[in-house]
Amino acid sequence: MTTMLDQSQLLRRAHGCMLMAARADLLAAPLHDATMPDPARVEAVLRGRRARQTQPSAAATQLLILAEHLGRHAGRVHDDALALELAQEWPADRPELAGTGTAQVLSAVRRGVRWSQVAPTVHDGQGSFGSVAAVRAGAVGLLPDAGMGTVAALARRTAGITHAHPLARDAAAATATAVALAARGQPLAPADKYHFLDLVTAQLRTSEFRDALGQVQTLVRHRSAPADAAATVGSGRTALRCVPAALTAFLRHPDDPVAAIRYAMMMGGQARTVATIVGAVSGARHPEHSLAVAARPDVTRGLRIQAAAAALARLATGRRAGGLRRGRPEAGPAPQLSPSSGRRAGG
Repeated sequence: MTTMLDQSQLLRRAHGCMLMAARADLLAAPLHDATMPDPARVEAVLRGRRARQTQPSAAATQLLILAEHLGRHAGRVHDDALALELAQEWPADRPELAGTGTAQVLSAVRRGVRWSQVAPTVHDGQGSFGSVAAVRAGAVGLLPDAGMGTVAALARRTAGITHAHPLARDAAAATATAVALAARGQPLAPADKYHFLDLVTAQLRTSEFRDALGQVQTLVRHRSAPADAAATVGSGRTALRCVPAALTAFLRHPDDPVAAIRYAMMMGGQARTVATIVGAVSGARHPEHSLAVAARPDVTRGLRIQAAAAALARLATGRRAGGLRRGRPEAGPAPQLSPSSGRRAGG
């Protein structure tokens, strides 16, 4: 059944979500862009034998920025303020990010141009369809008491600041919904994986993304290996690839975060992005779990995570006292993940 989170519970879930996402991001960095990494190399990374000093990715940083924004603004989004906050921390000194749609928008914002004038023009007017907005949208799933429709709508809105393409917005809605479901589920109960996918799929608007989650359901049902998942849904740079890959990894191992992150890393490609999403969902579901790996955020980032989690947790009391619950009722109870269900995702 659905868990109504009190302030202390939400604090643990929010902190677990952001901390595990940060650790997974750092952990997967050595394997990012690798083509089907060797299992021995993955195990060496997991066990810290190849640990190295790594800066957080731009996407993982934006997850924290959005969480801080939501905490400061009582769970609401101020689009122009959020755009400026994202722009101020965008790593302009990383050449590998220079040509991305996110860089185009946030660089313009830093020059004083409004985000809404730039985001729809990226990629010849299609809008960006990368995965950065999907990663940061995980923070929206930590809002207390919001219905799944509200979570998905707010995730789409936050994505639109940099990613105007419908697939990128769907990806943001999917990530935020997955985090919300994970945070509100019963962590010790077996999970209904297919019902979980149904609830995520219910918030999607594009047939392409619904089809991709149908492929996830098949991969999970057949207990597919990472190589099969990579060949089916891929783990490429687009949001349409990264988010289904992350949901596959999480649902293959919903109660073992290390195994889920290992699965994400074994798919190769955008391993860092996929692992960060897996970390966010797994951490929301298992806030007490400690990743037995060497990768840890630095002290400053750790303190920011603690402060952001505390600010989100305080919203639990404020929303209920002020009667601020908004949006559609949830589409049924949060799933109890078990492999017994045979329903088609999105059916």
